[in-house]
Order: sequence, then C-alpha cells, then structure tokens
Amino acid sequence: MEKQGIVSIWLGNVKEEYELEEYVNLKYDEDGESIPSKFYVDFNIDMDEADEDFIEKAVLVQKSNNISVLLDGCSYDENILPKIDRDINLNKYYNAVILMYNFEYNNRINSSNKFDYITSTNYMG
Repeated sequence: MEKQGIVSIWLGNVKEEYELEEYVNLKYDEDGESIPSKFYVDFNIDMDEADEDFIEKAVLVQKSNNISVLLDGCSYDENILPKIDRDINLNKYYNAVILMYNFEYNNRINSSNKFDYITSTNYMG
C-alpha cells in the first residue's frame, strides 16, 4: 500500500542484472497498457498502489547474510540501517535487493520465486 516515508525491502538471488530487471520491471502491451511484472504477481502487489519510479534494485558481486552489507550504498541507507540492523538476522545468503519507497508491503506473501520479503520501515531521518 502506498505510504509516504516507508520503504519495503526484499532480498533474493539472481545470476545476472538483466534477470533482476526482467523480474521487477513492468512490461507494456501494444496499446501501452502496463502489465505487472513477475515480482508484482509473486507478491500480490497492486500496480496502482506502487510507483515504479520509486523502486531501487541492485545485484551485488558477492552474496552476504549481513543486512548492512546488502543495503550499503542504497538510498537512505544511513537512515534505514540503524532502524533494522539489530532486528534483522538473515539465515540465508543473498546477492540482490529490491527496495520500494513510499510503499508499505502488507506481508501477505513472505517468499516467492527467488526473493524473500524482509521488512518495511521508515526511511526518513
């Protein structure tokens, strides 16, 4: 659900950057109508409740199970990490991150495909 100041975080594993792009980016039909990506479908996210311009995604060179390493360099990491670093203990290694800003995920689906929903938190100072 759209919510100002909140970021929702997913972590996963992909082989290549293009695989992450294909998974997250919306597609368009011949009439210019948007078609939900596999990410939206997997996590039952309504396209109308999220703004694709506020999605940040990255693939890391090495896998990690440390949330600070995975989110290092992401927008607002200096605000996000202190809020979640102590509470998030990852039991898997990941190499890809998806952050949806101004969106609070309802946590209906925790895991799907190659990604896991981790948390939602305030990213503002």
